Amino acid sequence: MNDRTPPGQTWPPVDPSHDRRHLLPAEPLARESLVFMLQLPEHDVACFVYTWVSGLGKAGSAFVVYGPAIGAPLVEIHDGIDVPASAGFDDWRVGEVHVRHGRPFETAEVRAAAAGRAALDYRFEAVHPAYAYGSHPDGCPGWVADNRIEQSGKVSGTLTLDGKSIPFETMGHRDHSWGTRNWLFSQHWKWLEAQAGPDRAVHFWQLHALGRTMLRGYVLRDGETCEVDAVDFRFEHDAQLVPTRIHVVVQDKLGRETVVTGDTFATYPFAVSPGVMMHENSMRIAIDGVPGVGHVETFWPAAYLDHVTQSDLSAGSPITRGLPDAEGLHERTHDERTQP
Repeated sequence: MNDRTPPGQTWPPVDPSHDRRHLLPAEPLARESLVFMLQLPEHDVACFVYTWVSGLGKAGSAFVVYGPAIGAPLVEIHDGIDVPASAGFDDWRVGEVHVRHGRPFETAEVRAAAAGRAALDYRFEAVHPAYAYGSHPDGCPGWVADNRIEQSGKVSGTLTLDGKSIPFETMGHRDHSWGTRNWLFSQHWKWLEAQAGPDRAVHFWQLHALGRTMLRGYVLRDGETCEVDAVDFRFEHDAQLVPTRIHVVVQDKLGRETVVTGDTFATYPFAVSPGVMMHENSMRIAIDGVPGVGHVETFWPAAYLDHVTQSDLSAGSPITRGLPDAEGLHERTHDERTQP
């Protein structure tokens, strides 16, 4: 990383070479991955494209389309595909996923297909400099990645479902991580991406592991991108611990406070690795009352999730009680909020 921080940004720029494919150690847990997100609440549908490669040169991809508009999710997953070390993200093809990175940390194009019923043509254009978890004073947690890039952007293109074209021009999100991925180190996380137009975005990842709570992320607002400093995340959920509604107060290192609210309109349970479960929850979002789109991913050990969902979580208990109003949230002290 370069130590020269641009005006209006509280973290140093990321070397453009990191948007290319990295040389990983020849180990099963070494992993590099790309994710591209899309939420279309006006059409009751959402999707994501996920592709990865291990240090042993085995690649995979997932294209998942889900939401009330289609009933059962449309899922296309491939894994264990041999790819040469020379294959780069400028022309990356795994299964039914094709990714082409353009200018580093600025543009990307994605095409994907699923179950013979869905196809995606997706273009991403960043609206702020890439944020790296490694720019945090404590770095990126080593069992998650050597480093991880997150970025909000404008997305445009067409989602085709059963022959019907849905053109879109909205906001979206991407990430790019590389290094070790040991899924079982983590006990729980909440990963949020939200945008309300090209000048207002929030991302954070709140992770619980090793008896600690860690926080990484940024806020784009008022022409300035700033690292997250504290998060008060409250949510309602169903019997499967799937978030149905959120109310989040985010403080950043410029001392600003940003409120993110959301209601889930589409969800997908993603058993990404044995022993863990992630719930992918696409939402109608508002940032400080400005409407937008977003997504919350929750991570759970599968055994814990099974135990809790088989228990009696009766309405009115402390963990299922409705969200307090915004005034109640703001009255909490800074010390009570999650610290990085």
